[in-house]
Amino acid sequence: MNPYPSWLNAGDNSWQMTAATLVGLMSIPALAVLYGGLVQKKWAINTVMMVFTTFGLVLIVWVLWGFKLGFGTPLVSTFIGDPRTVLGHGALQGQANIPLLNGLMPNFRIPSGSVIYFQFVFAAITPILFIGSVIGRISFKV
Repeated sequence: MNPYPSWLNAGDNSWQMTAATLVGLMSIPALAVLYGGLVQKKWAINTVMMVFTTFGLVLIVWVLWGFKLGFGTPLVSTFIGDPRTVLGHGALQGQANIPLLNGLMPNFRIPSGSVIYFQFVFAAITPILFIGSVIGRISFKV
């Protein structure tokens, strides 16, 4: 008796999660330390706070609206998806599916939660890289 769904591939899922975690580690601690070391001492904590806060804000926006806007069911035959939350066991534990790719690639063999997490870390690193252009010029309070 196999307690896992027939579509789930443990190797695919574990690699997806490993790759996403490595990008997440590159986002928060690595860029926070890198950017904190590039500025004067008085700006180091400011820079680290900007990186952590950006990561947290992107997480909230991604889970509530961002993922479905980018990868959800299209609104009125467009490339923009229906903005809904991905919270809930059905959305996270079911088989991953990107409606715009139906028929263009094989079905995913991983749960939706893995795809959401993988896409999130790349969505989060983008504004964090932008922070690198404003360190030492903008205060965290702003």
